[in-house]
Amino acid sequence: MRDRDAARPTRVSLVLALCAAILPALAACAAPAAADTPSLEQTLLERDSAAAEAHATMLERSAVFLRDKWGPVALPDDPIERWVAASSWGTTVARCLSDAGFPGVAAADGGERLDYSGVRITEARELFEIDVASYRCQSLYPVRAWFEDEVRDIEAPWAAAYTRAVLVPCLLANGYEVPPAPDDEAFRVDWRTDAAFDSYALVGDSVSDRSRAQARCPAAETVLDGAP
Repeated sequence: MRDRDAARPTRVSLVLALCAAILPALAACAAPAAADTPSLEQTLLERDSAAAEAHATMLERSAVFLRDKWGPVALPDDPIERWVAASSWGTTVARCLSDAGFPGVAAADGGERLDYSGVRITEARELFEIDVASYRCQSLYPVRAWFEDEVRDIEAPWAAAYTRAVLVPCLLANGYEVPPAPDDEAFRVDWRTDAAFDSYALVGDSVSDRSRAQARCPAAETVLDGAP
């Protein structure tokens, strides 16, 4: 793939167990209170399906570029091996390319880009081969965070219900103040943006205060990103 630019899922050990232990009276994280809210399992399935579809569309555009450059070539058609965090994407794809015979590729820009300057290409055939290898490696290891716009409407209803039914009561039970939550539409529009509702905004001034609150009462995105 000639476009080298591509831009999270944080893996949280035992996050669902932590979540279920927050407030037993509220049931589990996987089942927010609202009856019409999808379960966590359903949300994850729909989220990953939508992200995979968006990823396939991105690959189609890359395939068009490669065929415009190299002609009607056959390209790999491998399923997603796994979703990776943006910060580890470059390292993961660089390792894949090294396994394919191109060890000079390195991660750059915090792991979100690839640096091909260390690759030694001496003929057109090798350039073609690294293009195809890049296409395959990037198809195997996408980043779900690239497709936040495509999955916002799927994640946000569950996240809003979880925030109200589990997260806010947990913070209050642990003695923290919590700002008023926005309505569902405002929550959806701002979900996973810099303007997203911050349940921890009033927990304290220090990083350690916030970290303790997040450990006791995991955020919706922590549950979504940490679920298998």
